[in-house]
Order: sequence, then structure tokens, then C-alpha cells
Amino acid sequence: MSIASRASWFALVTIAGLSIATRVQAQQPPTARGGDVTIYSPADFADNAPANAWDMLSRLPGFVTVDADEDVRGYAGARGNVLIDGARPTSKHEDTKTLLKRIPASAVARIELIRGGVPGIDMAGYALLANVVRRHEATSQSAIEAGMMAATDGWLAPKGQWEYGRRWDGHTLDLAVKLDPELDDDTGRGHIDTFAPDGTRQQRERLDTRTIKNKAEASASWRQPLAGGQLTLTGAARGERARTDTRIDALAPAEGSERVHENEDTDEAEAGARYVREFGERTRLELMATRHQAWLDDRERSHEDFDDETFDEHTRTAESIGRIDLTHAWSDALTLNGSFEGARNTLRSTTRLQQDGIDVALPGSDVQIAERRSEAAAGATWKPAPGWMLDADLRLEQSTIAQTGDSPRQRHFTYPKPRLSVQWDVDPNDQLRLALSREVGQLDFEDFVASASLETDRISAGNAELKPDRTWRSALTWEHQLWRDAAFTLSWTHERISDVVDRVLVITDDDIFDAPGNIGSGRRDTLSVDVSLPLDGIGFHGGRLTSSMQWRRSRVTDPTTGQPRPISEEKPVEGSIELTQDLPALRTHWGIELEHIAERKTEYRYDEIKRESEGMGWTLFVERELGTHWRVRAEATDLFGRWFSETKKKYDGPRSVEPLEEIERRRRRSPGFVSLTFRRSVGG
Repeated sequence: MSIASRASWFALVTIAGLSIATRVQAQQPPTARGGDVTIYSPADFADNAPANAWDMLSRLPGFVTVDADEDVRGYAGARGNVLIDGARPTSKHEDTKTLLKRIPASAVARIELIRGGVPGIDMAGYALLANVVRRHEATSQSAIEAGMMAATDGWLAPKGQWEYGRRWDGHTLDLAVKLDPELDDDTGRGHIDTFAPDGTRQQRERLDTRTIKNKAEASASWRQPLAGGQLTLTGAARGERARTDTRIDALAPAEGSERVHENEDTDEAEAGARYVREFGERTRLELMATRHQAWLDDRERSHEDFDDETFDEHTRTAESIGRIDLTHAWSDALTLNGSFEGARNTLRSTTRLQQDGIDVALPGSDVQIAERRSEAAAGATWKPAPGWMLDADLRLEQSTIAQTGDSPRQRHFTYPKPRLSVQWDVDPNDQLRLALSREVGQLDFEDFVASASLETDRISAGNAELKPDRTWRSALTWEHQLWRDAAFTLSWTHERISDVVDRVLVITDDDIFDAPGNIGSGRRDTLSVDVSLPLDGIGFHGGRLTSSMQWRRSRVTDPTTGQPRPISEEKPVEGSIELTQDLPALRTHWGIELEHIAERKTEYRYDEIKRESEGMGWTLFVERELGTHWRVRAEATDLFGRWFSETKKKYDGPRSVEPLEEIERRRRRSPGFVSLTFRRSVGG
């Protein structure tokens, strides 16, 4: 049975187990929604002994956290589904898990699960929001965390973080510093086999590669009352140093070796401000401004026998955003909202590829981009009858992209983006949601810039002709609340896409290159299943099963062959399953998580088809409270390693006219690792 088949059967068994547990578990009435909000107090999590707000949020039934998308330019399309004190985080570059882990459980007054129609709350297209509300009384808390990580290949590194938070008289100060090493899963040892088109092996090589990342981050947040509202100021600085060393040795029949070394340094600085004010009980004004800058310096060197190659990239990016949101509850049944956002994005990048000291001309090797974007939106949320809610808005986006360098040009885009969703509470335990919308993708400025990987001999040109893809999306969702702590959500999404961004052929006077590009129309269908299920009813006291699975199918026309195929680099199956148990008597929480279930993807270039797959990953953890202020956590991840495989079919030119030249297969096993972390907290 294939990996995908096993994953599908596992999901079906999970759903069947859910049905059995539903019959075994005594029914409990769900917390009263009040039509819109379910409230979870700290007492609801007492048996779980959570350390922070993330531990509490991860136990909400039917709720799957969605992070802000840092790759989307602007703020409107990047917002996640978690609020803190009724407002979204200003930064879209800090993941929600990290942010919530800084809020001690003792500082949380309650968590609100919002289903829409709440005055002053912009759902931003989400069916569910989670609002973490902090306590207001004066408190002072600090925590220090220190530990070690060790890999089975001998790598060893320390890690740690420090947090401080203080609240008094409506003021809040939060500080954090974090050091986070990582042995990237690109690390591993294995072989590279090259085959002729008839399957005869021509050569075998030994592969040994290691990527180590050292990350550091410092952040600060200040909140205070101002002119009847609340002002929040944030700032952060982040840095990452990635070092990759790769050695490839020929085994048979030829001899020779290749050494590749890459240094990639990334630095970020971010500052933001948010002001929120309530006017009475029905009107809410929110102002936001943020500035983000990043610097990337990448140098890759390759030496193979008597050949030398170098690739250098120096990229600077900046993003400035200003936004205003106004929400007004016209009545208990009708809420109006409007917003305006302006943004400026810039990129300056130079790349240089040399082979034996001779420059190779690359389209997109010298690029400077400036974009101005604006988006105005108006919408309404209407509850025409008990159990029914309609949410509609119309967004109008305008942008101008000016590019200079080796491919100068200027383009203007205008896109209307309507959205309509209908929500029906069939009964206290069942809800149906239908959403229709038009979405416009955000161009990745990195696609305008040339790139290269010397270790895999892959060169990608930049493409100044890229346009955003446009999608008509329809989604149907069924949410079933089994009881207070259990939920099952089934969702189907259908997308019709224009100007799909994929891979195309770029021809210059000197050479031909593969590059990102628009390839016409396509479609995508996605089936999602999310399960959150306590297991007390089957005798596993304190246990909980959480599962999220996605099956995805897409279809486009290959620009090289004219034949239908999936969209490049889309994963047909994605999934994770987590089993945890709280043992209050032992003050212990343990669990096991399975992820990367049946993950695989295929990339289509004009002269190559690459298929990648990876083995399922697992993490086993145990966390225990020691006294009042101490916690210790031990983790083991993929201790026996995890397999990664890659198959490339290489053609001597466009796949439509040239025959298959060779097949390359790479297989490597990444090392597992263990970690031990001690945490001491003070205050409450």
C-alpha cells in the first residue's frame, strides 16, 4: 500500500474512531454561544496545567490557528485568525505560536471563540476567530529558558530565551530575547544515482550535506491608554546565519568530487504602531502603521575537479503600511465596516554568476522594484433571522509596479475583489458555511530576481513580465460540535484561477532559462478534515486526539507540452495528527505528533520534471512541572532519521521536442535530534 493510501486509511480510521467515541462519550451541552461567542475561562483549562496562552489555544475544539502570511505584501490579505485583547498583532513576520507562548497562562483572563457578527470585530473572511483577553490587574512576570539540542550525527547547540512582562494602571510592557539554533532538514547523508533512459545505472555518488541555522531575535511591545483608546508600539530585530556544506564523491564507474559551500545571512528590523478606540458600545476605530526592512547576503561557491563556480546575491527589501479600519454596529442585526490601506514596497537586488571566473549573463541579475498599493473596502454583516448570518464586502485594489535595472518597465493593476459568505446554525451542534470570493495573488518580488543552486546545477532567471493570479473561490464547510470539547470540521474548496504563476521558458540572445511565469488558466479542489476529540469516553483519561488532513487536486496546461498536469510544487496530501494526555496528579503533559504525512510534490520545468517526497516525521515530548516555578521539557524528533527522495527526469532541451537524456535519483536520510529545556518563571 502506498504512503498516500496509508494516510487516507489513517484519516478514515480517525473519523470512524470519532464516531465510536461520540457514542461512548456522555453528551454534554456546549457552552452557550450567545449566537456569536463561546467563552473559555482559565478554569476550563485547569486540568491541563497550561504554561502559556498557546497551550490554552491549542485545546480549543474546532479551531485551527492560521498565521499571518509574511509573504503577502500589505496587511489586509496577510491577517491571521488570532486576536490579542481584541486586536490583531501589528507584525505579520512573527508567528502566532511564538507570540502566544510569551503570554503566561496566569496572565490570561479568558479566551473567546468568535463566530461572527460581534460588534466591532472584523472577521476578515474567517469563520472563526480566537481572542486572547489578558488580565488587567497589576502583575509582573519574567521567565528564563535554557536548554540543549543534540542531533544523532553529533551536532550539539545551546538554546535559550528570556521574557519579561509587566502590567499596571492600563500600561503593558513586554520584552523578549531568543536564541534558536536549528539543524535544517536539508541535512543528511545518502546517494545520487544517475540512470540512462532505459534504466541502466551510469553512475553512483555519495552525498553528504549539512545546513546549520543560528537564529536570534529581540522584541519589545508597549501599550498604554491614549485619548480614550489604546496605543500599542512594537519593535523587533531578527537575524539568521545559515551555513551549508555539501560534499559529493563519485563512487563508480568514474572518480571525482564536488564541494559546495554556502553562506546566507538574513537580517530584519521592524517597527509598528496600532491605535484602537471605542466610541460608545457600537463603533470602533483602528489605526495601524508598520515599517519592515530586510537584508539578504548570499554567497555560494562550488569546486568540482578543475571547475569553479560562484553565485552572489545581495538583496534589500522594505515595506511600509498604513491602514485605517472603522466598524459600526448599526443595530443588533447589522454591522457595517470600512477600511483603507496604503503600502509601499521596494526591492533592490544584484546577483552574479561566474563559471571559471567568467560572468554568465542572467535575466533579472540587476533589479530595482518599487510598488505602490492601495486598497479600499466596504462591507456589512447582517443577521436576518436567528441562526443566520450574511457577511459581504467589496474590496478595490490598485497598484503600480515600476522596475528598473536590466528589465525596465512600469505596469498598473486594478482589481475588484467581492466576497460573500452565508452562515447557518442548523442546530446547537451543527453549522454550515458557504463562502464565495474573488482573490488576487500577491507577486513575490523574489520571482523578479535571478537565482542559482550550484549543488543541483539549477539556474532560474528573473521574470519582469509576471502578473498576479486571480481566483474565483467557493468554499462549503460543515462544523459539528460533538460536545463542549470536541469538534469535527469538513470543508471543500473549489478554485478557478486565471494567470496561474508556475514555470515558463525565457529565451535571451545568449541562452535559454527556466523562470517563474504565468501559464494561463487552472483549477484547484481541496478537501479538508479537522478533528479535535477528547478520549476520556474510551478510557484514555486526559487524552486528546487532534488531526488535520488536506487532499488537493489541481489542473493546468503545461506551457511546454500543451498537456494537462497539476500546478508545480503543490502537495496532493498534507496532514498532521497529534495525541496528547494530561496527567494532573503527576503534573505532567506528554504527547506524540505525526506530521508531513504522505507529503510529496512535483515541479515542472521546460527541460526537467522533479518529484520530491519525504518520510513521515514524528516528535515525542514530555513536560513536567517541578514545584511552583519550574518546568522541564524533553523532546525526541525522528530519532531513527527521516528519508527524503528526489527524482529528476532531465531532457536535452524543451520536453516537447527533445528526448529524455537521463534520470537522476537522490535519496538521503536526515538525522534525528533530542532536546532538553528548563524553564523558570517568576511572578503571576
